[in-house]
Amino acid sequence: MTAVRTSEQQTTEGRRPAGGTRRLAASAHRPRRLRLRLRHQRNRQGQLWLNITSTHLVLADFVNLDPAFSPALTGVYPALDWARALRRTLRNSRTLRLLRGWATAGRQWARRPRLAAAAASAAAFVAAAVVIARRGVTRCVPRSAAVPGRQRADQSRPWAVLGQWEARRAAVIMRYRPRRRLALDDGSVDHILCAHVLQELPPHLVGPVLDEYARVLRPGGTLHVVLPDLRRAVDRYVRGDIDADELMAWQRVAGGPGAGADGRGTRWRHRPDRVVGPPNGWLYDEHTALRRLAGAGFAPAPGAAAATPSAGLVARDPVSLHLVAVRA
Repeated sequence: MTAVRTSEQQTTEGRRPAGGTRRLAASAHRPRRLRLRLRHQRNRQGQLWLNITSTHLVLADFVNLDPAFSPALTGVYPALDWARALRRTLRNSRTLRLLRGWATAGRQWARRPRLAAAAASAAAFVAAAVVIARRGVTRCVPRSAAVPGRQRADQSRPWAVLGQWEARRAAVIMRYRPRRRLALDDGSVDHILCAHVLQELPPHLVGPVLDEYARVLRPGGTLHVVLPDLRRAVDRYVRGDIDADELMAWQRVAGGPGAGADGRGTRWRHRPDRVVGPPNGWLYDEHTALRRLAGAGFAPAPGAAAATPSAGLVARDPVSLHLVAVRA
């Protein structure tokens, strides 16, 4: 199947055409350093494999792109580990006992009535100044258009810094923004695994994201898309395996870390009323997902799932929808 580029997809970046679709916006600065770094991240097979995930799935021999990855916190983690070791060392030291004695004496001296009244006055003055400063700042800064009670996708799925640090030692992890262009050259990637990302994007952004995947993939490269299977969930609801509360909660957390092998999430099974999912989510069945892939120039390859580098994910996540397509 040959790729078909419409006039709407040939518009300039940043301008929305009349049809409603648009390309992904480029970063504010040219990511030349990241582009050069990704160019040299080929694995032992001499190929470049991308793992674009929102479930903190880290794979070896892949360049793992995760929106929740925090390079700054991960880099600081060894220093935090050293601080914990230093604290354990000083816990039984003589110097620390002396410091604790001096602190106790200072608290007792500060409890005198006259000094306590002066400290209370100073604290009240500082609190009033902080309140006034905050009010002045909030008048100048416009409020964001976030919906109350909703969280962003990268905030609703916290990832421990320790887990990020340990995973970075075993594989390449970089931060990824789904709404930005990939810092890769055209036709430089051999395989892309997109695990539980498309359902967290608004429908009008799925087309540009798939076009971006088609841009960086070489001709003949494969795309492995993993999505929650809407038809499977509806069939289980019709059969009576799950009730309405579980179905609605599944729509919020499908594919997340709380999903089990039977499709029931341990995080919301008992309290479905407290589930908060990512905004602008969208769900797909196999027919709709294949139509989106064909619109971006991909040819479905049902028999190629076992031959892809990410074939092992099918057995690890059997309840999700796995689609493999080839770049035309």
